Amino acid sequence: MIRALLLAFFLLALTNAGSAQNGSPTLAVDVEAGSRPMLKLAGLLADKELQRAVESGLPVRVNVRIELWRDRLFDELKQSTRWNAVLAYEPLSRQYIVRTQGDKAPDRKLATYEDARAALENGRPFPLKPSESGRYYYTANVDLETLSLSDLEELQRWLRGELGPAVTGDRSVPGAIGEGAKRLMIRVLDLPTRSVELKTGHFRVQ
Repeated sequence: MIRALLLAFFLLALTNAGSAQNGSPTLAVDVEAGSRPMLKLAGLLADKELQRAVESGLPVRVNVRIELWRDRLFDELKQSTRWNAVLAYEPLSRQYIVRTQGDKAPDRKLATYEDARAALENGRPFPLKPSESGRYYYTANVDLETLSLSDLEELQRWLRGELGPAVTGDRSVPGAIGEGAKRLMIRVLDLPTRSVELKTGHFRVQ
């Protein structure tokens, strides 16, 4: 079984290299909400290799940092905030687990990858806004990565009730492959990793 899975991973690496679809995240200013930033991660998870990695037992993590800058001769950083999310797959229930920072519920369990994508990619506001008059702009750094092996092992121990990383679940996430295959998959496959930098246009607050 493990040999067959390893062969499949090698074939996947050879045949699907460079097939990722580029996403188009956007960062905008919501004037009606007091000039707060609105981030939409459209297309960030639209990647078949990424979906296969998740369904093979490798969670992915999204890290976001948004900054509010005041436009001056020397631009001044006024505020910043961070947000993160993790997407994992539970093969026994065939459900996707989404955990996002700040949610009231500890996690969400969704039936399809498309549902999980929507939960993460839909637009969301952030608690930043100018507190005085001036000319401003927002920047955002978005990083998507598959969890490292140590992160994955920590996740599995947490789901067994041993400790607590950034993602939750009600039971263990049994690997669809053995630990050796997971190590090889992380090392050999060119798993999707993305870094996106965004910036709004300048806007004025009276």
